[in-house]
Amino acid sequence: MTIRVTCVGHIRTSIGRERVEIPGDRMKARDLIERLREMGRSDPNLGFSVYNTLVIVNGSVAFTAAASDRILEDGDEVLLLPFSHGG
Repeated sequence: MTIRVTCVGHIRTSIGRERVEIPGDRMKARDLIERLREMGRSDPNLGFSVYNTLVIVNGSVAFTAAASDRILEDGDEVLLLPFSHGG
């Protein structure tokens, strides 16, 4: 029972790897992001959260975890994509 996660951009940099397998059969998307944030606590530039991360599930459904109570299930493949900021 695993949820497979691919991280890009500064999310990958913050947790130190591109792919992560999270054990479990059900969890909220916001809980997944919080678990990954715990993995990256040693990064002083940790900048991803439920508010600025696009969650794409199984290549088709996209949302921000702050705006959805989406439950991720065993076998889901999740892509976490940070919003770009500039000025």
